Amino acid sequence: MCGILGYFTNNEISNSQLHDLNQVSNYLKIRGPDYLGIKRGKKYFLANSRLKIVSKKDYILPLFKHNCYISFSGEILNYKYLKNFLISKKYIFTTETDTEIILSLYDYYGLTFLDHLQGFFAISIFDLKKNKMILAVDRIGNKNIYYNYSNNKIFFCSEQSYIFKSGFLKFEINKKKIDEHVVFGDIAGNETLHKNILKLQPGEVLEYNFKDIKINSYYRLDKFVINSDYSGKKNKLSDSTDEIKNIITSTVNIWNNNCAYEKSILLSGGIDSGLIAMILTNKTKKLQSYTAKFTSYSSSSPYNEGDNIDELCKNYNIKKNLINCSEETLLSNLGEIYSSFNEPSPSNSLLLSTLTKSMRKTNNQRICFTGDGADEVFGGYDRHITIANAYKNKKDNNVIAMGYNYLSVDRLKKFFQKKFKTPKLRLEYLDNLKNVSAVNKILLYDLKFYLPMFLRSMEQIGMASSIEYRSPFTDYKLIEESFRLNEKFKIFKFSNKLILKKTFSNISNKAIIKKRKFEDPYLEKNFNKGLFKDIIMQLTNNSAIAMYYPVQGIKNLLKDNIKNRHNNTLMRLLTLELFLQSK
Repeated sequence: MCGILGYFTNNEISNSQLHDLNQVSNYLKIRGPDYLGIKRGKKYFLANSRLKIVSKKDYILPLFKHNCYISFSGEILNYKYLKNFLISKKYIFTTETDTEIILSLYDYYGLTFLDHLQGFFAISIFDLKKNKMILAVDRIGNKNIYYNYSNNKIFFCSEQSYIFKSGFLKFEINKKKIDEHVVFGDIAGNETLHKNILKLQPGEVLEYNFKDIKINSYYRLDKFVINSDYSGKKNKLSDSTDEIKNIITSTVNIWNNNCAYEKSILLSGGIDSGLIAMILTNKTKKLQSYTAKFTSYSSSSPYNEGDNIDELCKNYNIKKNLINCSEETLLSNLGEIYSSFNEPSPSNSLLLSTLTKSMRKTNNQRICFTGDGADEVFGGYDRHITIANAYKNKKDNNVIAMGYNYLSVDRLKKFFQKKFKTPKLRLEYLDNLKNVSAVNKILLYDLKFYLPMFLRSMEQIGMASSIEYRSPFTDYKLIEESFRLNEKFKIFKFSNKLILKKTFSNISNKAIIKKRKFEDPYLEKNFNKGLFKDIIMQLTNNSAIAMYYPVQGIKNLLKDNIKNRHNNTLMRLLTLELFLQSK
């Protein structure tokens, strides 16, 4: 896991630009403290930092081979298989890294090398022979590349903030997308809250030839589902349990390689992280677990899950670590996370940041597993049942597109006199899912528009403490297999994630099967009485957010929060204000 940054132009890079690029590249050391390498030419600048994961040996970056430079962040999980294949084709390797494999694979296959990668990655390859630069990110959205393209010049990097810290671009808000962010917490497509910064979407590849850019999708999950043959679907749950057990086990095992360091896991009382922990212990002798302990609540509180994981940790010899999460500690991360030029991340970022910092500080962890993605893949949210029933009655794709976010639309209308129309991009995606069941439509929509924002947040927060988060449930092969299941095995009547619970019922216990949410109990409290309320009450017509939302409307929304819960919308408005204050 590393950080990447690059600047390519059809004009020569000036000395002042080179100075600024060298300066901003130092920020990559936060993401990869073990090494920072830079390669520059008259018209290009490429930087790559490294967090040692696969090998403890030192290597020069950006790596050069086959007349190409590569700047890479992520892990190619099947790199050993690919290496053996390439060796059979007479390729020779001088390092133990997966980075070198990518360049040889590109040399052998050309641009279709991406079809052979399994893992999570952000890749930049500069092909000197073809005088072409390539950018690509993984299929589901675990890794990110942000870029600005103008006047035949492209600036790209792992985090949005680096572009502004370079001085190459001014901080300008994408005004036409603010309402979408407040309603959904994210922006669909390649746009961001920054007017002049775009993001590569999952499964996309960008080509730059010093004259223009071309963007294509090398992978689309929706097309896979539409074109799949479901004639072999099993109609009995018992017929599918062995199959899904083998798939999940093999997936966790492949995500468990590529590592020269000890591993850990964020463990809750839920089935997702519990299953991953159990499978990991088959090949991991020293597994550390980390669980939040909210100090203002008793150990028996539903928010504290320490007691729920005791049996799991004991039976599978997992070292249990409870991380004290006080209200003060969580809130102290507010400015660092939300006033950093990076787009506002989901509210659980405060808790995740606290856990991440503690892991790195206390045990110097580098790799941590999570259960993220299981809810989106196997239908784990309660809203999935509600939305599926509503869609079956109305047959309206807007029901799926909006989900529970229709509440935010109502708030915009009531408190700010704003009308909001569902973005065309979201509806068109659903319109193209013809002959796809209601449940699978909902899950595809979540995987396209909901999960990526949490993965981006997790990646960014992890890298801020030099920790690589791994989420096996986001493996594209596992996800593809999940859509071969009968959808009633995911959501059936009032039960969700049915297939996971049945498949592992013989080895899991009630504490693991019980559904838990990764949430912060301090958020609601602080809007009723606390720091969040104070920040909102101190807003004036001179505040940054006042240009987009009447301050009195925000305060009225806060006042109404006592009777009607508006925490979601309030948090998005509050973090938007902090984002606008970025310096």
